[in-house]
Amino acid sequence: MRGSGGTVRTDGTGRARGGRVRVVAAGALLLALTAACSADPVDPARAGTVVVAADLPFASLNAGTVAGRAPGSVLVRGLVQAGFVALEPDGTVTPDPSFGTVEKVADAPLTVRYTIAPTARWSDGVPVTPADLLLEWAARSGQLDEVVPELDAGGLPADPAALDQVVAFAATSPALAHASAVPVVDGATVTVVYDRPVADWQLALDVNLPAHVVGRLALDPAAPALPAAAAPTASATATPTPGPTTAATGTSSASTTPTPSADPTAEAATWAAAVTTAVQQQDRAALVPVSRVWRAAGASGDVAADPTLTTTTGPYVLERVDQDGVELVANDAYAGDRAARWDRLRLRTDLDPLAQVDAVAAGDVDVAAPLSTADVLAAAADADGVATRTGGDAVLQLVLQERAGGPFDPAAHADAPDPAAAAAALRAAFVAAVPRADVVAAAVAPLWDDARPSDVVAAQAGPDAPAAEVDAALPPEPDAAPDDAPVTVRLLAATDDPVRARAVEVLTRAAEQAGLDVVPAQVEDPVQALRGEAAAWDAALVPVAQGDLPVASWVARWRGDGAANVTGHADPALDAALDAAAVTVDPAALPAILAQTSGDLVAAGAVLPLVRTPAVLLVADRDAEDDAGLPVVTGVDVLAPARADLTSWWDWARTDG
Repeated sequence: MRGSGGTVRTDGTGRARGGRVRVVAAGALLLALTAACSADPVDPARAGTVVVAADLPFASLNAGTVAGRAPGSVLVRGLVQAGFVALEPDGTVTPDPSFGTVEKVADAPLTVRYTIAPTARWSDGVPVTPADLLLEWAARSGQLDEVVPELDAGGLPADPAALDQVVAFAATSPALAHASAVPVVDGATVTVVYDRPVADWQLALDVNLPAHVVGRLALDPAAPALPAAAAPTASATATPTPGPTTAATGTSSASTTPTPSADPTAEAATWAAAVTTAVQQQDRAALVPVSRVWRAAGASGDVAADPTLTTTTGPYVLERVDQDGVELVANDAYAGDRAARWDRLRLRTDLDPLAQVDAVAAGDVDVAAPLSTADVLAAAADADGVATRTGGDAVLQLVLQERAGGPFDPAAHADAPDPAAAAAALRAAFVAAVPRADVVAAAVAPLWDDARPSDVVAAQAGPDAPAAEVDAALPPEPDAAPDDAPVTVRLLAATDDPVRARAVEVLTRAAEQAGLDVVPAQVEDPVQALRGEAAAWDAALVPVAQGDLPVASWVARWRGDGAANVTGHADPALDAALDAAAVTVDPAALPAILAQTSGDLVAAGAVLPLVRTPAVLLVADRDAEDDAGLPVVTGVDVLAPARADLTSWWDWARTDG
């Protein structure tokens, strides 16, 4: 009965809820008459408060940082931040005209104009201005950075303190890196000129942190220090206030340190203007503290001490961050088309999967997205008043290591007449041996009835990105095993995940019949080994998430010298096709390029998409008449944390305008 588009409503016996025996009329009347005397009356505010449970901890509101791109941060930002566009699961974008417009006004050179709508404003009532876009250009273009920091295995600066005395936003975007000139400001418009065409131009720049808040935090000599990023505390609670209330120490030249004003709006404009001046004049004395504050802002759990946490542009605003999750309230200053539907929204991250089921059944949680397991689905089926919906998340793919001396590396076949052909034949044998339908049946179908083999190779563009014709593109299966003796293939997989563990079992059995001996890769951390230990594995089973810049992420993964190319696959023809994709500014032309390059990769035996990993959503199944005093939540899709933008997932929590 479970499916991506359906629900299951059950009572404690497993019967469909629609057939549940209701309380007789007399009993219902008695209950109504005595409800007023109950010791546990329903909180009047509960009907306007929705509680969501998901094990996705919030880390930062700064979308330009690693912490800000974590799934829990993306989830929160989808509610508290509005922007020019939102990224969808298929890699397309949805504009928000009530925030502003993004227009390509010239092709040679690529010129993009941003026009800020008069209804775009921060939660402290301050209008969004070009200063906010200039700040983000400064941070993400890399043009003003004085150093390129060394990064650790997690993608963070290895020595953050070394950046404090230089201009270092340390967040260069592969898209904005090609916009070397300072954008031109004209009234409410900002015009960005690129040095070369950029496929992701619609997503390359958007409002992130408030320039008027960052400016004060960085440039007000009298301001207290911005707290260092730390684990949230239970006492981190504050009510959003009209304007920045705290700031960080910093130094600046006299020319960029404005005089505070008694008018909060005028003062905000002054600090925003100081940021604009610093960027346009490339004032190092001001940019050093601005970049330092930008790196740290939004990452603290203390909303009372970091006003960037409570100064946002979306229909909701953060009120509290603690160890159990975050709490948001409707943003009274929001004037866009998609206002808050609820008065208050609580996102709990403190419940394990089975506890989430219990909380929905008990009425303490209204929407839950627990890890999808057999135990969770069974518990949800047995729970009274819980509607269950299943679907897919990241695309699970098999990738082969083509360097570091492994069996799929041509260097390992130096004695063959054609080493590259020998390695390709072995890749073909391994990929052809994988029974995708069997992987789906064993690993995912028990958790998601509608699971099917995925043909999406370009999962960086999105889980619903253009698909390849995988079966047609697969390399021909060799007539016999490549060698008389079995070839050992070290498979990298996080087998603590039951889905991947079952997939490994299927792969191992199937490969044995093709003369390949699949054994576990001996590594301490599969995630770190994927990027940092190429010599430790020959094949890897990886769930591939969407990138915030879909085309740039796709190119970085599969170009021969790509920053995210973990397999060493290199093909001049593929590089040329990827280079063409990177400079394709017509969104309508991209699907065909993505599908073609995806097919080329499958044909080369470099990658094989298998299936989307399973996801489950639980919703309290209520009726407005029967469940008075409790929120009735409808229209919620399965949550896919692998998405790079979850704005549209929250459609159920916003009005239709």
